[in-house]
Amino acid sequence: MPPALISCSKEQATNGGDAARGEGFEISKSYGSGAVKFTLEVSAKSISTADSFVCRMTMDLAEGYEAEFPDLAFPDDVPGTILTRFDEHEKKEGDRRLQIREYEIEPEFEGTIEFPAMEVYYRKAADVKEDRLEIEPVEVTVTATELGGDAIAFRPARGLIETDRIEAMQRRIWPKVLGAVAIAAALVVVVVWWARRPKVEPPPPPAHEIALKRLRELDRSDLIGRRKVEPFFVAVTEIVRDYIEGAFGLRAPEQTTEEFLAGLATAGEVARHREVLQPFLTAADEVKFARFDADETAMRRAFETAERFVRQTSRTEGSER
Repeated sequence: MPPALISCSKEQATNGGDAARGEGFEISKSYGSGAVKFTLEVSAKSISTADSFVCRMTMDLAEGYEAEFPDLAFPDDVPGTILTRFDEHEKKEGDRRLQIREYEIEPEFEGTIEFPAMEVYYRKAADVKEDRLEIEPVEVTVTATELGGDAIAFRPARGLIETDRIEAMQRRIWPKVLGAVAIAAALVVVVVWWARRPKVEPPPPPAHEIALKRLRELDRSDLIGRRKVEPFFVAVTEIVRDYIEGAFGLRAPEQTTEEFLAGLATAGEVARHREVLQPFLTAADEVKFARFDADETAMRRAFETAERFVRQTSRTEGSER
């Protein structure tokens, strides 16, 4: 569970010390009270290198509670040991449920075997928040076996038969790792798909918006103020002709003024503006081809004519197609 959901409260051992709990166990420590109790029992405080001992963990749960045993891997978490037997079972006592894990362990060499500090997480079945019990370390002293007489004996090979079962139960980190890898792979697939998905190009802006934008740019260039007569009329007529082609499908840019004006007679909505366009285009041709001059007032009037024509016909743009 995420750390943010875990309560910081902890339960202390209910019986402080190594009190005998059951027959055959020299160490017995219990933690928690009420709904969840955890008991750690060890069969001997001191053994020789020729002996083995049993560690038993008991989870005592009230109805409606869930808990997880602490993960304990041999020999990683308990150095100097060989796990020779593992058993797990469950039983009911009244309205309580007992989950029991039992380990049989052999020492590899003399010294001290230490069971590390552990944590037991538990919660009510319907809750998200978890509480925990902190389990104190436990030590077992190992002395060397005396070499003599009956002390030397061959013991049957043990500890390998249940390897698969032990690893499957104790190394539960692997499902989590594989789950994380699967999630990461899925995210990569989603990212790659998103990057390679077909791009939907936005539709081009309508012809009248393009024309009005070009007219604003022409106005900012100040060709009128600088009396650049010919460049101004070339630009403004080109904008109008391109607009007519884009909005109404007339091949205006490739036609002469005479051809274009003749084609307007059957051009529907645009034909209504023929009387406005004719003097406008004729004046532009006179400037471009006959080198006529025009004052600032005439240039400004031509600009306003072009802008008014675009705005008035934009309401029927596309209706001629």
